[in-house]
Amino acid sequence: MNPGERPSVLLVPGFLGSPPMYGRMADRLLARGAASVAVAPVWTPDWMLAAVVGFGPLMRRTGRAVAQAYRRGGARPLLVVGHSAGGLLARLAMSPEPYQGHWAGVAEAYGALVTLGTPHRMDDAAGRPFGAGFDASRYLDAIIPGAWFAPRTAYLTVGSRFIAGGLPNDPDLRRRIAGRVYALLGGEAARADWGDGLILEASTHLDGARNVILEGIVHPPGLPVPWYGSDEGLDGWWDLAVEAWRDGLRARGAR
Repeated sequence: MNPGERPSVLLVPGFLGSPPMYGRMADRLLARGAASVAVAPVWTPDWMLAAVVGFGPLMRRTGRAVAQAYRRGGARPLLVVGHSAGGLLARLAMSPEPYQGHWAGVAEAYGALVTLGTPHRMDDAAGRPFGAGFDASRYLDAIIPGAWFAPRTAYLTVGSRFIAGGLPNDPDLRRRIAGRVYALLGGEAARADWGDGLILEASTHLDGARNVILEGIVHPPGLPVPWYGSDEGLDGWWDLAVEAWRDGLRARGAR
């Protein structure tokens, strides 16, 4: 990959995640040709507070991280990668309007947005157990729905078919647990659907984006099975992400 074709990457951690959890993923991205990789300073205690007060403060912090990475990269549009609820933070930071009294407005810094296991779509049943995320999702649907900033920003959404959920009487404990989580996110009708163990496959889709579904990839890092940031996961989406980033640059005439 030529130097001019190498994106600077900003990773946005997922719910209850923190930067150290994404260190190995950052190393893998550098090995695959990223010009640089930064991780937004979003920490586990911040997520715990956000579950109570909402995503507004974390969105603003994410926006500052985007702006800093953009400046460090010579004002060249970034490839922003949001994992799980981090994908919602990354989208919120693009909004031209305030969210919960906070504003970032850094959409022009995104050459491409990639989301990994992000619940863009939630059933009304998710309003209570996923309150903060549900509220953010509803705001995004109303203000900047779908791939709102395309083609200047290219969009790639990634989900996984790791396990189908099970009914309450399913003999497989893993399927029962997955089914319970899927039902909380997508309503009772989604209990037996496929997902990455936490997020429904269908929830990761975003209208107007290129939507990719991987096989056998789990949601969180740290488990002894492949996840979105492992080599097996990256094999399924990294090249597509770089292609999307180049599309975004071409759309705005950047070189």
